Amino acid sequence: MVFGDYMNSLSTEKTSEKGAMIAKLCEAVCKSEVAIYNWIAGRSTPNKLERKTISGVLNIPEEELFPDAK
Repeated sequence: MVFGDYMNSLSTEKTSEKGAMIAKLCEAVCKSEVAIYNWIAGRSTPNKLERKTISGVLNIPEEELFPDAK
């Protein structure tokens, strides 16, 4: 499952899984929520180190989350 699809599959309730995961990713990669939302929407992509970090946080292989990344 690619990153955007995975993130969009999370709950969006007021105290949501998605909100909590976005906060966790912000802290892990030292980026703003805006950057994370841009990655989810596909407007930009994280760099190699950020992809590796995201993969570790989500416990999903990097190649699965970012299949088109070089």
